[in-house]
Amino acid sequence: MHRETKRRLALALSAALAVQLTACRTTPDPAPDPSPSPTQEVPSPTPTPVVRQAFSLPVEPEGTWNPYVGSRSTNMILASLLYDSLYGLDNSFEPYPVLAQGAAAEEDGLTWRVTLKSGVTFSNGAALDARTVCAALTAAKGDKSLYAARLEQVKTITAEGENTVVFQLNAPNRDFLALLDIPVALVEQEEVYGTGRYVLDGERLLAREGSWRGSLEIPREIKLTSISAADELIAAFDSGGLGLVASDPTGPDALGFSGSYQTWEYPTTTMLYLGFHRASGVCQNPEVRAALSRAVDRGELVKEVLKGHASIAALPAPPTAKRYDQTVARALSYDPLAAAEALDVMGYEVDEDGVRRSGKRTLALTLLVNSDNLFKEKLGAAIAADLEAAGFEVTVTALPWEEYKKALTAGEFDLYLGETRLTGDLDLTGFFAAGSGLCYGGAPDKELAGALAEARTTGEWAAFYQLYAQQPPFVTLCFKTGAVLTQWGQVSGLRPTQNDLFYQLENWIFDQ
Repeated sequence: MHRETKRRLALALSAALAVQLTACRTTPDPAPDPSPSPTQEVPSPTPTPVVRQAFSLPVEPEGTWNPYVGSRSTNMILASLLYDSLYGLDNSFEPYPVLAQGAAAEEDGLTWRVTLKSGVTFSNGAALDARTVCAALTAAKGDKSLYAARLEQVKTITAEGENTVVFQLNAPNRDFLALLDIPVALVEQEEVYGTGRYVLDGERLLAREGSWRGSLEIPREIKLTSISAADELIAAFDSGGLGLVASDPTGPDALGFSGSYQTWEYPTTTMLYLGFHRASGVCQNPEVRAALSRAVDRGELVKEVLKGHASIAALPAPPTAKRYDQTVARALSYDPLAAAEALDVMGYEVDEDGVRRSGKRTLALTLLVNSDNLFKEKLGAAIAADLEAAGFEVTVTALPWEEYKKALTAGEFDLYLGETRLTGDLDLTGFFAAGSGLCYGGAPDKELAGALAEARTTGEWAAFYQLYAQQPPFVTLCFKTGAVLTQWGQVSGLRPTQNDLFYQLENWIFDQ
């Protein structure tokens, strides 16, 4: 394999290792880019003897350490060890303070004041203050930054005294703090400093002495192993040379490992959904859309196609999120009898071929999927089978990424299978904003858009979800889970989150 191709594959894998760097995608499907608990240990291959080595993490020798520039890098998996953020997100996608002491919003919801903790220093000894945070997050808003999209709603970031950072927003957002899981780094020419648990020391990470966190029970040293291609990553992990890797198990470039390992999964904000052409065809009718939602067996999709690497969801929020409304979700969940009854009421009768018709009108659909991902093609086929069982006549059109995007833009579909990674505040605005890259198939629903704006202003989501259930603008299928792989028996007690694969590292148990 050409070295550059292998390098791209390695970078694609590392993207999953640093999902906290990914802002809300502006495309419905990434370019050839029910969970019992928020974090679950998944059964792994039967262990076979491996040569036990010191715990090691991958590093890309030529990669950048500046979190605000360049593209995703393998090095960014280390971000949460080197840098801290104002807030982090737990597996319920609720913000918790890290560098922040607290925060408050003004009554209009447009102005937020975040107070910093005192006594925090960077690894070069410089004190954390409001000016430094402003400089860091202003850099994070830059055009080339991985965080630019999530900070688009921020008009200004200013310092108020030594310990207060003021954010002025374009629109009210009661969940704004969930967007502040951005590394705060002090960049001085070619040097980058953080306030995190570790500092970089050549080919290793060293636990910080005199950390603002106090004494933590964490490894004093973590070895770094140079990796610049996908095959090197696989070989290093399979031989026991790496202690931890992570990936998107259902991504287009998912890599296979054959060593003895344990798998730890965690919820993500990556949503798989069905989008509608609402300007023409049978999907103009919101009642048809609601019935279609009830005809799709999400449980089978997750179990058989995604091999359990997702959590079933009928509402556009991860089911681990506090705002997820189980009662409303049941009104959209799989129920073939309810789907049939709804279609009967609308006058669609089943003909001798098993297809529902109302007069000359047939429940005929074209389902558009991206063929660059084998999982997407399999999902498309399974969804089509479910809909055909309900009386829809379905044609699946599988296209490579560029052709898929052109077909979306041209409206050449009734349904499309999409994927998007929501920002930490679970923002859905892109689905109602023409030209956002998430709004295809006709004009946005103004009533639902208004309910969404109200929910973002007040933090109360019941009314929005009830309206969503009545006239769904798209059908939520599931939220994908990420995976962390560790050498069999080398470490236990992991509780990774989407933002921090090393969450509560002090509680890990190392057996070396």
